[in-house]
Amino acid sequence: MNPVATEAKFMGTVTALSMHEMQNILAIIRESAGLMGDVLKINAQVDFKYRPKMEQTLEHITSQIDRGKKLLEATSRLAHSPDEDLLLSCDLNIYARTVALLSERQVRLKGARVNFTPAATPLPVAVGALMVLMAGYRAVQWAVNTHIKDGYVQINLQAGDTEHALIITPPVGLCPDVRLLDPASISLPGQNARTHWDGNKLFLFFPTQQAADHE
Repeated sequence: MNPVATEAKFMGTVTALSMHEMQNILAIIRESAGLMGDVLKINAQVDFKYRPKMEQTLEHITSQIDRGKKLLEATSRLAHSPDEDLLLSCDLNIYARTVALLSERQVRLKGARVNFTPAATPLPVAVGALMVLMAGYRAVQWAVNTHIKDGYVQINLQAGDTEHALIITPPVGLCPDVRLLDPASISLPGQNARTHWDGNKLFLFFPTQQAADHE
């Protein structure tokens, strides 16, 4: 794999630092919302006009904080993907989840949702985290290349002896253009990974990280 450009490393470093600050901001908002919730509970017998609206607003804040934390987690992993220790290998299970989180908006804008099912164990692959994220993200883009009224993109994982697979299933009834499906279009790293479309599911195969590779 080619070395990551200095510019990409710079963007990753600054973004990672910014994400850590955003986590602190969310923590303060969560603490403040929690304090407001405690006040309402302590004064549960006190009825006033805006209580239902305040309780509803606190629930909304809490749900958005949880959503924000997931996005920050994914963005932080993206920012750290050019790090030296992630250039040649990563855990496909972790970065498939990151793909799912980062893809939610683009899929939602198409009218669908993302559903990710993690593997039960780590799936180390001999491909860098940044390449996995790029390939997975662009594969999801390919899977929703048109507007959808409803449905979801399913992202699964399949363990193997020499290859682990990231599996992307387009929404039911959607037929993505297979002419747009080639390793170059989704940034698969040359001979180190491959794709397979069975007419229903797209498989992105990545070579496993063998124990000897760590030595």
